[in-house]
Amino acid sequence: MKKLPSAILTLSALVSACGGGGGGSSSPANDPVSTTPVVITTPSNNASLREISGDCRFTQNLGAPRNDNLRISSVSWLQSVQLNSDAPDTRLAGGKAVKMRIDVLASNSPLTPVVRNIRVYDPDTATCTTLPVSAPYRVPGSINTRDLNSAMTADIPANLVKPGMSVALWLDDGAGRSASEADATYRILTPRVAPIIEETVRIIPIRLLGTTGNINSAADIESLLERLYPVSKVNVVSAPTFDVGGLLTGLLSGNGGLLSGTIGQMQNLLDLLDDRCAALNGRQSSARSAPKCIGMLPNNLIFNSSSGSGQVVGLAYVGGTTLLARAVTTVDNLSVSSPYSGNHWINFNAMTLAHEFGHLMDLDHAACGGATGLDPRLYSDGQLGNGAGYDAVRGAYFSSANTDEFADVMSYCGKEWMSDRGYLAAMAYRNGSASIAARTTGESDQWLKISLGATGWKIRRSNFAPSTLAPSDLTVTVSSERGQEALALRSAVVSEHHETESFGPFFINLGDRQVSSLSLSANGVALASFSAEAF
Repeated sequence: MKKLPSAILTLSALVSACGGGGGGSSSPANDPVSTTPVVITTPSNNASLREISGDCRFTQNLGAPRNDNLRISSVSWLQSVQLNSDAPDTRLAGGKAVKMRIDVLASNSPLTPVVRNIRVYDPDTATCTTLPVSAPYRVPGSINTRDLNSAMTADIPANLVKPGMSVALWLDDGAGRSASEADATYRILTPRVAPIIEETVRIIPIRLLGTTGNINSAADIESLLERLYPVSKVNVVSAPTFDVGGLLTGLLSGNGGLLSGTIGQMQNLLDLLDDRCAALNGRQSSARSAPKCIGMLPNNLIFNSSSGSGQVVGLAYVGGTTLLARAVTTVDNLSVSSPYSGNHWINFNAMTLAHEFGHLMDLDHAACGGATGLDPRLYSDGQLGNGAGYDAVRGAYFSSANTDEFADVMSYCGKEWMSDRGYLAAMAYRNGSASIAARTTGESDQWLKISLGATGWKIRRSNFAPSTLAPSDLTVTVSSERGQEALALRSAVVSEHHETESFGPFFINLGDRQVSSLSLSANGVALASFSAEAF
């Protein structure tokens, strides 16, 4: 296979997206949170003890001032990305395990307090679960953002991460400290938590001339997407093989056993795969909640960039249900032991798939490496915004502070990982903000998909349109009980959009019209006509 140019070997060339991103901003305001007041009392018979009561109760010893400036400086949630517990837009994915990063600081590096715990309140059972806090031997005087070694950490299991939860965190020892000093050694946290998100992903192996693209392990793909995205569970299911020999063979160029096609042919394949996905999924209310389909390309098929500078290794509909990616044999590069190594710890084809899946989460591109169709919700430099990432499977924590070696998974450069902004945007999309809910299929919706294939224009009914659509030059003239109407068609946004131009597919919602026929035109030029029987 032709080697990808170095400028492309990031996640790039070739995965892409773009046009206006849908999905809106993260919208945690309606998430239920604990409102239980925190009450501090001192028992009348024991002035050396105080009790802090909220959803969960704990005690701290009181004593003479220690003058060590021991304090909980900051608390962050690690859930694919690092989220500041104090940030107003922070939101956790429900049903997904969380590691807490607890930065405790003090003067003169004292021994770590003996008592350090968290108690997690479960609103469903009105019970509290006590969990241990791991810590270094001594308390540091400053925060080291590069790793977790100097921080305290605690692990909250997935079943306790739910709307309405709260977390009590406290430090203590037998000697106690003054009340004002003790105030700096506890936190009551009431994170906003989104509802549980589960994804069904259909793997569609693509066969060409006896060679089939596939994955080696469904569990590996499930793990990959769960590691990066705000989903609690990915269920990968296998679909029947899609043999494209009769559709593509005569159109492709051959070089030995390797066949190559154009970006237009790749887009036609994506369109056909999307039709196959719709047939497998049956009735669905929206692209957002429908099962997603991943077509795995065989290794004897490549698609060349129209610019001639490399290969297009992935393609997807932004806010749609369908993507194309190269076969994934292994996800993890086990020769890489640290995220700070020169190479990525996840293999290129796996990261390509993860990038394209981001488009199905209605994310556009991050501005790094020449990507086009930029998503304004992501960081303007295409990186992680001085934030940090956490790979729960590899136990790998890494910070992008003071380095440009890490980039957004939706970019074309650096070692890619999800940014906190992308994570929150994908969460908002999958949980459905008000703007997204307005695009969910209603009783009067009557969507049509119109696309240009190798044999001409075709039309089919569709349960929904992709969540992100762009204006097009195409018009459909509809004949119905309302007479004749000229309606504008809107186009799906296809990744690598600067390559694919205005090839569609195109969508129109006929509403409650009883259509007898329709005709398609562009700038006054007739393109195709269809009777109602055609769709």
